[in-house]
Amino acid sequence: ASFEIVGVEHSVTAVEAARRRWCGPPAGPRCEFLCEDINDLGKLGLGRFDLLLSLATLHSPSIGDPRGLLRMAVREHLEPSGAVLLGYPNCRWVDGVLVYGARARHHPGEAEKSVLLKEIDYCKRYLQRHRFRVTVTGKYNFLVAATRIDRKGSNAV
Repeated sequence: ASFEIVGVEHSVTAVEAARRRWCGPPAGPRCEFLCEDINDLGKLGLGRFDLLLSLATLHSPSIGDPRGLLRMAVREHLEPSGAVLLGYPNCRWVDGVLVYGARARHHPGEAEKSVLLKEIDYCKRYLQRHRFRVTVTGKYNFLVAATRIDRKGSNAV
């Protein structure tokens, strides 16, 4: 089966590595990796896709409006029968440093997840309102997987 990969990343070295890995032999997938600011996604004219995949992106401090970016991506770039997979590492930014499993001040033995869970809950509720079946799994990395539901309640084809 043939497929196409389109990636958007701001890091030149990450784009180069993705091109080396995925844009190899002619029998492989068609691919395009753009070195762009994800905040400008709506201006890139990328079209629509069967799967929107965002791993460790929406929680990044460089994202101006993560909720708006999610809404725009689903509305403008996802095929009507498409699916969404969002990945959120259990981490947060503290003084410009990414800290995994950041600790709560009053519960030093537990990881602080309130900000992370608030964002995941928003994504889940948004997708459910737009007729997606949503599953959230994970411990160190949380995955939000969403597939469209047709009017009869089964997954859309």
